[in-house]
Amino acid sequence: MRKLNQKGSILIFMTLAFALLGTFIGFAVDFGRAYLEKARISRLVDGAALAAAKALKGQTGFEDEATRAACDSMEMNGAKVAMAGANTCASTTGTFIANVEFPLLNVPGGLPVKSVLVTGIEPMPTTFLKFLGWMVPGNFSTIPVTAQAQAGPERPIDLMLVLDRSGSMTATDGSGQPKINALKTAVNGFLGLSSTFSADDQIGMVSFSTRGCGNNGQDSLTTGNCTPDVALSAATSSFISTLQGKVNQLVAVGGTNTMEAIRTARGPLAQVFDDPDRGPVTRKAVLLVTDGQPTFMRADNTAECQNDPKTATQFNNNGPNGCKLGVPTAAGSILRYPLNSGTSSSFSGAALYRNVIACTRSMTGYCQAGSDGAMHEANLTRNCGYSNSSCGAGGAHDVLFFAIAIGKKDLANPQQSLDENAKCLLARMANATDILNAATGVLETIAAMCNAHFTSSDGDTHADLVQGWPCGAGPCIDTTQQKGKVYIVDVSGNVAAQLQIVFREIAALLKLRLVL
Repeated sequence: MRKLNQKGSILIFMTLAFALLGTFIGFAVDFGRAYLEKARISRLVDGAALAAAKALKGQTGFEDEATRAACDSMEMNGAKVAMAGANTCASTTGTFIANVEFPLLNVPGGLPVKSVLVTGIEPMPTTFLKFLGWMVPGNFSTIPVTAQAQAGPERPIDLMLVLDRSGSMTATDGSGQPKINALKTAVNGFLGLSSTFSADDQIGMVSFSTRGCGNNGQDSLTTGNCTPDVALSAATSSFISTLQGKVNQLVAVGGTNTMEAIRTARGPLAQVFDDPDRGPVTRKAVLLVTDGQPTFMRADNTAECQNDPKTATQFNNNGPNGCKLGVPTAAGSILRYPLNSGTSSSFSGAALYRNVIACTRSMTGYCQAGSDGAMHEANLTRNCGYSNSSCGAGGAHDVLFFAIAIGKKDLANPQQSLDENAKCLLARMANATDILNAATGVLETIAAMCNAHFTSSDGDTHADLVQGWPCGAGPCIDTTQQKGKVYIVDVSGNVAAQLQIVFREIAALLKLRLVL
């Protein structure tokens, strides 16, 4: 049989093979060019998102400025673009376009803030891929090359540290270290986190014991208002070193005047809200570290110093003009210290004792005018310092409140016990609905706890802790203010190690980094 002539068949196969090979090479070339173009557009939108986020400041009302900053950034990086209307940058010589959007970015521990999302689109002409249209229906003359970048606002921080140096801080933890030493180690490590603080931030400090004045000679003999240990100042490296030195000088002695400490910290933050350069921009926070319930309160005038703070019934007519009212460890009596003298007077009465306890921590309206305690001061602080008119809608610019409690439940020592009373108080101060145990990672809700009217060994049923709550007689948060965070550090374990874990989380929550 005569063999078929195969030369023509081989030629056809070779032609098809080269055509396919050429097509694949063409695909590789076109897609390779597209990859390089995507990398170029990615660099453009990355820079644009960063520039726009800085201009936006996480606020409403800066969208046009942010869009213009995005367009300018791309032009500086070699793209011939200009702002082409709201939220758009367009090429002046080609087909490139960038859309600028402003989605809300969820923020742990606070309200959402505006971010910037820049999407760059370039229809890249193809060289070889367009021939695919001979075999497959469609237009393959261009490849749509797209790249996105999203940036969140990196807002400067105004932070007031409020540190407990009462006498109970000398007690040792499970590792044998005094709590005050563990506090110093952890706070100084927190201040030294170079990735968190910069010269754009401001930090100040108030330490407190019998008074909320600081460790600078004002503890018991100062008449009038307190001042912070360290004024709110730019967090330069030299200032951080100075602040760490002040922390190292803390001495634990005396009672626990949380009310006056928060009042002292509030003043500098209120001034920030009145600063047109920082007020609308910065993230403001209080970080309270304490190891027990308040035992002292500030009374401002003669009547307050002479009267039961809750009932206004006079318990003594020989009162100074301005004093500290406090409760000793033993139940049933109170102490009064004039602000201009270290000499105390003691007065007995179980009802008076419990009323002073309640008023050291009370909310507005529970005690007599001027006698409202730590919850009242914390609420004023969270609400833009002094309820300033510069507050943002929905609490967008309020003060974020963190509270860390070092201790354990100890009913034999109710004023130092980290019991249900103390936990509920801290949650109320921070505007939080739950508490995180740093040692176990367990999240404890406070709803049942605050409504239970827990009774400790000194008869304290804490009705004040649910009084005047913004949404009724029950534990919830004030939705017009930022929601804070509360952490429990178990004194039976290594306090310094637990504090370091908590401080690192707080550092991450405080500083909003650029996200993509």
